[in-house]
Amino acid sequence: MAIFVVYTFIGLVIGVLSFVAMPATRQVGLWGSVLLGMAGGTLGGLIGSAIAPTHMLASLSPMGIVLAVVGALLFSVGTMLVTRNRPVT
Repeated sequence: MAIFVVYTFIGLVIGVLSFVAMPATRQVGLWGSVLLGMAGGTLGGLIGSAIAPTHMLASLSPMGIVLAVVGALLFSVGTMLVTRNRPVT
C-alpha cells in the first residue's frame, strides 16, 4: 500500500511542476494538473514495478520511479497538446 502513496506523491509533484512550467496546462487548472500527474505517476510506477525483473509490486524499484515520472509527464504534456488549440472562455 505504501508503494501507491510514493508513486502518487511523485505524480503530485510532477503535476504541480507542470502547472507552473507549462502555461497551456492552466486551462485544466491546478487541481486538474495535480490529478493528471497523480494518475500518470501511479500508472507509470505500477507498470515500472511490474516489469522490473528483480522487484515485486510490494517494493519500490528504480524502474518504477522513472516510469512514474515519465507517466506523469506524458499525461500532463498530452493534456497540453489536446487543449492548446481551444479558446479560453
